[in-house]
Amino acid sequence: MLTENRSLPQMVYTVEETAEILKVCEKTVYRLVERKMLHAIKALRHLRITKKSLDAFLASTSGEVGRE
Repeated sequence: MLTENRSLPQMVYTVEETAEILKVCEKTVYRLVERKMLHAIKALRHLRITKKSLDAFLASTSGEVGRE
């Protein structure tokens, strides 16, 4: 049990938080999950995106734009 107000590292994100991080709408996050481009887990009835999954998605989709 935590007795102090410690800040734990965030290991999972809600769809809303993921959308905010990616700067897209929530519907886009649902589409990415549906297309299996972003892995999600169900916690009770809610989708959660793990930090590991989000990091992997960003690594696989990021690239430099505009370089010649």
